[in-house]
Amino acid sequence: MIRVAWQVPNSPEWVGGLNYFINLANAIFAVPDRGIEPVLLGGTKGLPEPLCSCTGLAYPGIPVGRWNPWRIMDGLHRRWFDSGGALARHLKQHNIGLLSHGQILGRRSPVPAMCWIPDFQHVHLPSFFTENDIAQRNKTHADIAARAQAVVLSSEDARQDFLARYPIAADKTYVLRFVATMPEFQSMPELSDVLERYGIHEPYFHIPNQLWAHKNHNVVVEALKILLSRGRCPLVVSTGQTNDYRNTTFFTKLKEQVDAYGLEDRFRFLGLTPFADMSMLMRGALAMINPSLFEGWSTTVEEAKSFGKRLLLSNIGVHREQNPERGLFFDPHSPEELAEAMMSVVDGYNSEDERVHAEKARNQLQGRIVAFGKVYQDIVLKVTQAQIGKLMK
Repeated sequence: MIRVAWQVPNSPEWVGGLNYFINLANAIFAVPDRGIEPVLLGGTKGLPEPLCSCTGLAYPGIPVGRWNPWRIMDGLHRRWFDSGGALARHLKQHNIGLLSHGQILGRRSPVPAMCWIPDFQHVHLPSFFTENDIAQRNKTHADIAARAQAVVLSSEDARQDFLARYPIAADKTYVLRFVATMPEFQSMPELSDVLERYGIHEPYFHIPNQLWAHKNHNVVVEALKILLSRGRCPLVVSTGQTNDYRNTTFFTKLKEQVDAYGLEDRFRFLGLTPFADMSMLMRGALAMINPSLFEGWSTTVEEAKSFGKRLLLSNIGVHREQNPERGLFFDPHSPEELAEAMMSVVDGYNSEDERVHAEKARNQLQGRIVAFGKVYQDIVLKVTQAQIGKLMK
């Protein structure tokens, strides 16, 4: 059994990062005769299942004091020998075979590091980042290309972005497309109770994306404005984190836009809801919408696939790569296209068809999860075997 260390983010500012590791852990534990054991650096306290059931490992203790001789020596090892310092030795002492989806350890680290780059949003949408953010991301990615033993990317789209900038790292890149694990239906609350809790009494579309600027909720508001002028304006329900740490005024301005168009009862903000409630809102929707301008590998799309839901999604490269069944693509800058797609769903909705697709997705989900876990396990085996071969030379 290969012990693989993870550095799991647990921040309200990036719920998607935590969900990624939940999906990855579920996939690993679903693999028959699995050969890897996830170990969480920093411990498991406060993490949801199945992460809290994983083995935890504390970070190595670091003495207080900038001029402490131990700290100075560790810094020299990391900087001049590129050996990973105390952390790498700590991982080795605890039989960790790979640091996965975490920081760079170094070219001469006794434990290989496989770094994760979710996307290159800062390259495609630089206006959403500060110059310092862009410079820092570019530096980190260049370091990963030069010093990490392996690089994992969430899509072929992201891999091509990476290779366009760092072709020298081509032989150590891997694509790992995650699958969204969904709760068992019998463990969920009744849809009628959830709808009553949120005061939803009519058919609706659901946007589960975080309310961040690049998620492009504005195009949905503009589409609703068009439909309101035509006298047929469906309800849209939005769930997710409302604080965009890079654009702190985005949510306020979006609400002002909704109010200015008289759409207060057509575009409803529910905020960050419990996952069980959000899942039922997905199940009960006419369709889900992902209007995003950029994604690494969209959780919303994967959730729609796992539920068998109809999905309206922006016509961007990674969404095409995800290729959801019955997906309706639209230009993310065209509210007219989205408005037409929304009304085609309303006019063509058939509850029996939705039931059939939901059952089909449910029957396929476990196999998709296992396949995701096997791909990750194969990558881990390749990287650790390559490290063994390197040390034996």
